[in-house]
Amino acid sequence: MTGRHRGLTLLEVAVAVLSIGVVALERLVGRSVATVADDARLTRAMLAARALLAEAALAVPEPGFDEGERDGLRFTREVRATPHPALREVRVRVGNEPRDPAACELVEMIRARAP
Repeated sequence: MTGRHRGLTLLEVAVAVLSIGVVALERLVGRSVATVADDARLTRAMLAARALLAEAALAVPEPGFDEGERDGLRFTREVRATPHPALREVRVRVGNEPRDPAACELVEMIRARAP
């Protein structure tokens, strides 16, 4: 009695496992590239926000709202009076588009100079 075995050879199984690994690796590389791009965007936004806060610390603005563009990024800077007359709250939001949620938002208390 001779029987014929049906099934996959070792080579076919190895090719299938290798194919799955290549597809998984390709997806991982794609995600890594997207993450690097997001990190670069966040870093640019953070540096722009820190620069805007530093400018406010050098010449403390009066309470109000300011918006504009810096290094290709849109920003808003809001200065609020605080209960303590010598302090100002400065809130900076930086993003890519005017309606884009802020990629970065920093808030800092800045000492107002005496008149």
